[in-house]
Amino acid sequence: MAKKHFGLILAGGQGTRFWPWSTEDKPKQFLPIVGNEPLITQTFNRLRETKTLPPENIFIVADKKYLGLVREAIPGFKESNFIAEPSPKNTAPCLILSNIVLSGFEADANVAVVPADHYIPDTDIFAAQLEDALNFADNKYIITSGIKPTGPHTGYGYIKFKDDSSALAGDTEFFAEEAFREKPSLEVAGQYLAEGNYYWNSGMFFYNLKFFKRLLETYSPYYYEQYLELEKAFQNRREFEDAYNAVKPESIDYALMEKVKEARMFKAAFQWSDVGAWSSVYELNPKDGQGNAAMKRNNIFIDSENSLVFSTEEKPIAVIGLRDIAVIDTGNGILVADLNHLQKVKEVTRKLKNDE
Repeated sequence: MAKKHFGLILAGGQGTRFWPWSTEDKPKQFLPIVGNEPLITQTFNRLRETKTLPPENIFIVADKKYLGLVREAIPGFKESNFIAEPSPKNTAPCLILSNIVLSGFEADANVAVVPADHYIPDTDIFAAQLEDALNFADNKYIITSGIKPTGPHTGYGYIKFKDDSSALAGDTEFFAEEAFREKPSLEVAGQYLAEGNYYWNSGMFFYNLKFFKRLLETYSPYYYEQYLELEKAFQNRREFEDAYNAVKPESIDYALMEKVKEARMFKAAFQWSDVGAWSSVYELNPKDGQGNAAMKRNNIFIDSENSLVFSTEEKPIAVIGLRDIAVIDTGNGILVADLNHLQKVKEVTRKLKNDE
């Protein structure tokens, strides 16, 4: 009998960089930001392309308030496959919670952890490499997917890998990781690109459930102790929620990945975008002869270049004599911004929240 594999979709993000469309009540993973389906629907369907991940083996972890949105985006999704976070605590506590739940089904299974809000159009290539990574996890490694950098991006973590040391599983090479660096300065990111053996961290992880627990014991004593406390309290809902709410929030990158020696990386052969801001929507959509991207025919550009117009409303939008501008119109508000400053949109959501 083939070993059981699980797919785990992380769907707890708030999508603050996609205001005014994405909100806390309906963040970006539940919206068709790129393509015709919500990003989480696309993610679920990609996992289903993998031979050993039938729908009943795919789980979603998110705030309990998002269960209705999950069901809306994925018709027929079973509540038993939804892992409810008592409170948002970042990815380290989230993965501990998920590990405890999945271990209850199959303690020695391997799991593919993927964010709900990424865009990967090459589903066949993705499924093949994901299958190889799940199988390679039997070798007691925690595996990441590296993305070849296209520039000195300061918003991504970087993986330094040993290009002269690799192992093959299926058609995929797995490289030893030498260092795991979180979001560098622009100068340091430029140095990474010049060295050539740094890839962006895609935020995907592949590992064995039992091995993940042992890695915490070795490299992250605080979160290992939290794992044991949560495991002990798991059958008592109130006790478990109190214990979970007391855990310090932290990303798995800082809590574990920067410390482990048993890490391996494969080079993603598929097109990838984390759809991190409205600028990603501009980059991923077709342009006219002047470099403008519009989501509807009734959006008009006159003497304008390299701009984005996005609207969920019926009324037309016209942009005249502008360059490098984004105009976003939804039922929640209107955003007008320089394309190069769209990462600051989360400051708008923070200010709106503080003004309430």
